[in-house]
Amino acid sequence: MTQHPSDAIKAALADLEADEKAMLDRAADMIQADDGAVYGFDLLANGAVNRSLALSAGFRALIRDQNLICAGALLRLQLDTALRFFAGFIVDKPHDFTIKVLKGEHIRKMKDQNGQFMTDRYLITQLAKEHAWIDSVYEKTSGYVHMSNTHISSTFDRVNHENRPIGIKIGWRDKDLPDSVYLEAIAAFRESTKILAHYIDGWIFTKSNPDKVAKMKAARDNV
Repeated sequence: MTQHPSDAIKAALADLEADEKAMLDRAADMIQADDGAVYGFDLLANGAVNRSLALSAGFRALIRDQNLICAGALLRLQLDTALRFFAGFIVDKPHDFTIKVLKGEHIRKMKDQNGQFMTDRYLITQLAKEHAWIDSVYEKTSGYVHMSNTHISSTFDRVNHENRPIGIKIGWRDKDLPDSVYLEAIAAFRESTKILAHYIDGWIFTKSNPDKVAKMKAARDNV
């Protein structure tokens, strides 16, 4: 079995940890924006940031421990964090949206400003307009959340020339996987985090510049 984590994986995990520190800095900026005023949407943003940081720390630990089955599920949850925070940017009343979420209403049963139900598939479709990779990552990582062929094939220790299993691996640690598999997962996790960070930055700008945002909204509505 190759040494794990390799230097390449250690460097990628260090980058991911740096992303966490940057997210904490964003949280501080968000709290201080508009002289510390607190709005309904802040509650959703705080929850998203907190979840993101918790998932990221867990993901790093699982990658180090060679537990891709669990790490893949956390990647899917991180993408979910970005998706659901993004939903707050495409509704008419973000603060009311937050209160509904806080009360336990399902986002998939709410409509965006165009009258479309915000199912995961719809949110993926909207984000894919700027992030083409998101659809394939969503589908692939969903296989880690729901019992699927992903979990079955993870027990195949070796296959023959006909691609049939000739060895079985049972245990929480991954079979000997190439670095590229872990590096791809880390890269996808970082990209999911970047989407969340982008919309957190958007909320910070909105809080800090209410007049500019009002003018931008008025100009858009008049088009």
